[in-house]
Amino acid sequence: MIRQAQAVQKLAPISWKDTNVLGGLWGRRQQINHFVTIPSQYKRFEERGSFEALKRNWKAGDPNAPHPFWDSDFGKWIEAAAFSLAKYPDPELEKLVDSVIDEIAENQQSDGYFNTYFDLIEPDKKWTNLYYMHELYCAGHLAEGAVAYYLATGKRKFLDVMCRYMDHIDARFGSEPGKIHGYCGHQEIELALVKLYRATGEERYLKLSKYFIDERGKQPYFFELESLQRGVDTEKTANQQRHLKYYLKEHGPYAEYQSHLPVREQEAPVGHAVRAMYMYSAMADLAADTQDKTLLDASEKLWDRLTQRQMYITGGIGPSSDGERFTFDYDLPNEYTYNETCASIGLVMWAHRMLQFNADRKYADVMEQTLYNTVLSGVSVNGDEYSYANYLAVYPDRFKYASTLIIDKMMPGRHKWFNVACCPPNVARLIASIGQYMYSTSEDGIYVHLYNDSETTVDVKGNRVTLTQQTNYPWEGHIGLTIMPETAAEFTVAVRYPGWCSHAEVKVNGNKVDAPIVNGYFMLNRNWAQGDVVELLLDMPIQLVESHPSVRTNSGKVALQRGPLVYCMEETDNARDLSDLSLVDETDIKVQYEADLLDGVVTLELKGQRRETSSWEGQLYRPVQTQKTDVLVKAIPYFLWANRDPGEMLIWINHNCSCGSH
Repeated sequence: MIRQAQAVQKLAPISWKDTNVLGGLWGRRQQINHFVTIPSQYKRFEERGSFEALKRNWKAGDPNAPHPFWDSDFGKWIEAAAFSLAKYPDPELEKLVDSVIDEIAENQQSDGYFNTYFDLIEPDKKWTNLYYMHELYCAGHLAEGAVAYYLATGKRKFLDVMCRYMDHIDARFGSEPGKIHGYCGHQEIELALVKLYRATGEERYLKLSKYFIDERGKQPYFFELESLQRGVDTEKTANQQRHLKYYLKEHGPYAEYQSHLPVREQEAPVGHAVRAMYMYSAMADLAADTQDKTLLDASEKLWDRLTQRQMYITGGIGPSSDGERFTFDYDLPNEYTYNETCASIGLVMWAHRMLQFNADRKYADVMEQTLYNTVLSGVSVNGDEYSYANYLAVYPDRFKYASTLIIDKMMPGRHKWFNVACCPPNVARLIASIGQYMYSTSEDGIYVHLYNDSETTVDVKGNRVTLTQQTNYPWEGHIGLTIMPETAAEFTVAVRYPGWCSHAEVKVNGNKVDAPIVNGYFMLNRNWAQGDVVELLLDMPIQLVESHPSVRTNSGKVALQRGPLVYCMEETDNARDLSDLSLVDETDIKVQYEADLLDGVVTLELKGQRRETSSWEGQLYRPVQTQKTDVLVKAIPYFLWANRDPGEMLIWINHNCSCGSH
C-alpha cells in the first residue's frame, strides 16, 4: 500500500481484554449491564419480532415487519455480550449468542450476502438504495460484533461468516469497472473494516475502507447517480430536493450525509451527527493504519471546530431533531435539543482514537466529559430503560403536543425501547468495553487516561508491568496507583491532569514530587520497583461554568460542575418552575454523599431564590413587584436525571452572584 505523509501514533491503547474493571462507578455499571441490560435487550428483540425475522419465519401480512436497521442492533448486542463475557464468563449468555450466530450463518446467502430486511421484503433491490437503506451500515455492525466475539471467545464461526460477507462487498464495490462506485448513506462499515483487517490481517478490508472514505464527496455525486438509476429525479421530486439533495443547502448537496465535499476538504461538522462521528473515527483509524497525515490533519481541524463551537457541556452533540444533525456555531439550545446517545458514543470513540496520536489531554478530557454525562445518561440506574435524546432542560407538558413520530425518540425521560433502537445496544457495548478507554502504552511507559478501580498488565520495554488503580472517583479526587513490574526498571507512568482541575498534587511512595507536565499528563519517570505507589490528589471544587457569549440560550446562566460531573436540578427535589430559580452570592455549598439515593451519589445543596406564585392568580403580566424568597437548591449529577418521578429538569440556572468556584 502506498504510504502518505507520516501520521504516527505515539500511543497504543490497552485492550478491553487486558483491563479488568474491579469496582467503582464503572464496575457497578458493568455489573448491571451484564445481568440486566444485555438480557433485557434480548427480550426486547423477542417482543418486537426480530428473532422471527432473523429465522426467516416472517411473511407478508404478519405483524412486526422487519426493519431495515434490525441487523445492526444484533451486531451491537453481540458485541456488548462479547465484551461482557470477557469479564463475566456466562455459559447461558454464550449459548444465547451462539444461537443468534447460528441463525445468521444458516441464512447467509451462497454468495456471502446477509440482510434480513432485503431477504424478506425487497430481495430484488439489494445495493440499489445505499443512501438510505443502511445495508453497509448493518454489515459493519455485524462485522464489529464478529470481531469482538472472536477475540472474547476464540470462536471463528461468526468471524468467518462476516469475512464471506465482506468478500461479497469487496467484489461489488470499488473503483474498478463493473463495480459500484459508491458508499453507504450511514457511515459505519469503514471503521468495521479496519477492525476486521486488524483481526484477520486481510489487507483487502483495509483498502476497501480507504476506498469508501476516499470516494465520499467526489463529483459527480454518487447519491445523485444512484437516485437517477432508481428513477428518482432529485431536481423534480420535492422530498428528494429537501431531504436528500438540498437538506443543508448552504453546505452543498448531500451535506446531511457528509458527502458534499471530499472528507479532507471538510472543515466543520455538518449533517447527521452519528454518521459524522463514525466517519471521523474511521478517518483516524485509516490515518494510523495507512500513515496518511492528510486524514489526521482533516480530523484535527474537525475536532477543534466541534469542541470549541458545537458541543454541549455534557458532551452532547447534534442539537437538531430535524435530521439528527448539527446546525451552526454556538447553536446549543437546551430544551429544544436532540443530542442522540449514539452521537456521544461516537464522540467517545473518535476522541479515544485521536488521543493515541499525540497523547494530548484535550482528547481524554472530552472523552471523560462525554462518558460521565451524556453516555451514562443514555441508560437508567436499573439498566433497562434508555434515553434516545438527551436534553439539558425538560418541561414534560410540551411533549403532550408532540407527534407520535417525534415522541417515540424525544420523550421526557427514559423508556423501555424505541421503534429505531440503535441507542440501547450501543450504550451496552460501550459500558461493557469501558476498560479499553482507560490506559495506553508508549515506547517508554504507561498512560493513565481515566480513573476507576481497575487493573491492567502490559509489556513495557520487555518487562511485564501490572498497574492497579484504587479510587472513589468521580465522587472523590484521590487516585492511588500501585506499580508492580516483574523486574525493577526505569520507565514512565503518565497520569492525566484533568482540564477541569485547577490544582493537583502527585506523590510517589508518600513523597510529593514535582513532575513535569506534558500535554496535560504528569510524566513520572523513575526506576520503578514492585509495590511503588503513585497518588494523584485532584482538587474537586464546585465550579460555576459559563458559556461563550454567543450561546444565546445560556446568557446570564451558569452550570454546576464538580470534577467531571455536570449537575442538574429536578422537580422532585426543587418543585415546579425550575426556570425561575436563581443562585445567589453565597459560598455555603453543601457536598454530601447519599448512599441510599440513586445507587449512591454525591449531591449538592446551594442557597438560591425564586419568586412566589400565590399572588399571581388571574394575571399573566404586571409591573415588577414580586419579592424573591430564599430557597435551598438541590442538584444531582446530570447522568442520573429521570430515574425518579417524572418532572422538570434543568442544567443552566440563573446566576445573580459573583462567585466562581467553591
